Amino acid sequence: MELLLAAVIVAAVIFAGSNGFHDAALTVGNAVVGRAMRPGWALSLAVIFNFIGALLGEGIAIVVANQIVLFSGSADLILTSLIIAFVAATAWSLFTYYLALPVSSTHCLIGGLLGAGIVFGFSINAEHAMNNVVWPLLLSPILGFILAWVLTLVLSKVLASTPPKPLYRGARMVDSVLTASLSLVHGVQDAQKVAALVMVGILAVEATPHDGLSIVEISWPVRLLIAGALALGTGLSGWRVVQTLSVRMVRLDPLKSAVADGAASILMYTAALIMRVPVSLTFVLGSSILGTQYAGRKGHARARYFLPMFGVWVLTIPAAALLALVLGWIVKAAVGL
Repeated sequence: MELLLAAVIVAAVIFAGSNGFHDAALTVGNAVVGRAMRPGWALSLAVIFNFIGALLGEGIAIVVANQIVLFSGSADLILTSLIIAFVAATAWSLFTYYLALPVSSTHCLIGGLLGAGIVFGFSINAEHAMNNVVWPLLLSPILGFILAWVLTLVLSKVLASTPPKPLYRGARMVDSVLTASLSLVHGVQDAQKVAALVMVGILAVEATPHDGLSIVEISWPVRLLIAGALALGTGLSGWRVVQTLSVRMVRLDPLKSAVADGAASILMYTAALIMRVPVSLTFVLGSSILGTQYAGRKGHARARYFLPMFGVWVLTIPAAALLALVLGWIVKAAVGL
């Protein structure tokens, strides 16, 4: 059992690292493309604020750990299902990174949890999962698009008489601050979910076999471990997905970069601190970037790049769930669980 728990922790650390590697450059991508910050400085800022954000808040973590899959029964089954969920989520995340497509680590993890929960016979709280997880994940990109569209339209008219040079200089200054803001909320959103599931594994070892597991708080050693893994992945972050979202898919100027980052920040903090529901920074930011392109005559959104993004947005949860189902069936057949 101790080996299974160790495997859960290792799988969680790898997933958190891959999350930072895949997603974190997105928090600084617009600022780098808009020349608000140099890549090295921007990534260093992202590492620091991702780590800080990963230590904050528990509301989202409690939702993910307690209100999707209802873990109970044998500790071996619970630990095995957690390992499979993390493996499936990591595999899909790395596959989409290879394709240079943005993906939501939250979608990956939710899909992995649902698939593993089904194959090992845990109860799925469908109502809570839909209301508190699936609907926020699906609707938040639509809201990101609308908010960015409105902000771009309003600011373009209000600032129409401002000369481009001072306008862009001010936009770059604002975007530098927003880069730190996005990195902080990325840590709040993404790390706590992983840490909560590690706590599920720890409680499974400590609880009696038929207890229903409910996470109340996350221990500081677990917080620090996952925060460190997320920060390390952020520091090693690649730029393939940034090239797709901020360069190939659209044509951004400093003002539109700042508007997209601002719209994404507003929605991410609202979800994390007020509504306490998980949302995807990747798709909120991607849709916000698209929203800036359709608010005027100078948008250059390229369908051959954003249509695959929508495809991944729709497919990730079922794809990760299917992968977890297949892995779970293989493990059950091999081990006889």
